[in-house]
Amino acid sequence: MHTILSEEYLNEYYTDGYINTDIRLTDHLVQEMRLHYNSLEEMRNDYPQYFTKNEHQAYLGGKLTGILYNFIPGYAAKKLKKMYSDAYCKAVHAEQIFIEKIFEQLLEKNFHKFFKTKYIVASYDIYLNNDYKHLSFTDIHSDIPNFHHFYETENDLTIYLPLVDLTEENGGRLSILPEAKSNLKIPGNVLLKLYEEAFLGNKNNLDENGYIVPEKINENDYKAFTKNKTYWELLENYNINTELVAKYYMNDFVKHDWKAGNIVLFNNKTFHAAETWRNQQYNREIYMIRLLPIYDAKVRLKGIIHGKPFNRFLIDTEKGEFLRFDEPVDFSRIPEEDKLKLSGCYQPSVAARANV
Repeated sequence: MHTILSEEYLNEYYTDGYINTDIRLTDHLVQEMRLHYNSLEEMRNDYPQYFTKNEHQAYLGGKLTGILYNFIPGYAAKKLKKMYSDAYCKAVHAEQIFIEKIFEQLLEKNFHKFFKTKYIVASYDIYLNNDYKHLSFTDIHSDIPNFHHFYETENDLTIYLPLVDLTEENGGRLSILPEAKSNLKIPGNVLLKLYEEAFLGNKNNLDENGYIVPEKINENDYKAFTKNKTYWELLENYNINTELVAKYYMNDFVKHDWKAGNIVLFNNKTFHAAETWRNQQYNREIYMIRLLPIYDAKVRLKGIIHGKPFNRFLIDTEKGEFLRFDEPVDFSRIPEEDKLKLSGCYQPSVAARANV
C-alpha cells in the first residue's frame, strides 16, 4: 500500500484501518442517490450472480458443501437466494450512474491528494440496504477473488459512503482490523501472477499487445485453472486466516461513527464486517465504489459484469482529472513507469510461445 497511498496518509490507513478523508458529499446528492436506489425493485439482490464460474469455491466450506453446490444446481440457487436475502433487503451492483457526479465533488475537494500512484481505476459501484431484521455481512471476512472481476489485487481500495448516519445508537458501522494489529492479510497479488503463468503461454488468450483477455479464455482452460494447486492454496488462506482472526484478533477491530455523506477509504481485502443495524425506524444504506491500482501485469480488464459495462473510469491523481472511456481502461496505453511493479511475473519462453 506504500506505493499507492500518499505517505502523509499511509500511517492513518495502517493504524486505523481506513482513511477518514474529511470530505462530505452535498446533502442534495446523497438524497438523490437514496431516492434512486429506493425506487428500484424491492428485494433485488445481485450477489448470487457471482456464484457462476466460482462454484468451485463452495468446496472451501467442506467436501459435502462443495458437492451439493456444484452438482445440485437447484439446491445451490435456493441456498444462495436465502443467504443473501437474509443479509440484505436490497444489494445493487454496477448501476454506476452516480460515479461521475461523486468524483466531480471529490476532485473539487482534492480527493486525489490521498494517492501516490498516478492512476486509479474506478471499477464499479455497490449499493446495500438492510433493516434491523437483516444481518448484512456481520461475520468477519476478507473479500475473496472471483472470475467476474478477474483483475483483483491485495491493495484494492473502496470508497465507503454511508447514505444514513452510522452511530453507536443506530449500529451498522464498518468494523475493520487494521494492518497495524495483524499481518494476516491475504497475498492477493499472487492471483495476477497465477493468471500470467496459466494463460500467457497461449496466444489465443492474448490481444495484439500481448495482454491476457479474460473473455478469450475458454471454459476448459478456466476449469483447469480452478484445479491449480497454488490457486487452491491461496483460497485456503482465506479460511485459515479467517479462523485465526476470529480466534485471536476480535478485540482489535475498530469501528467509527460516520455521518451520511462522509467519504472513507478502506481496503476491502483486509478483514472487516458490518455491525448489526439497530434502528427500527429506517434502513441502513451504504454505497461503495471499488478502486483498482494499476500493476504491470499483462492482464486486461474485463468489460462486462452482470450484463453491464464496467472498468471504464480512470482517475489521474496527478492532475485531479476524471476520465471516462467507451471501453474498459486499456492498460497497454498506460506508460510502464506509471504502473506499479508486480515482481516475479511469469514470462513464457520464446520456445513456449512458438509452440502454441
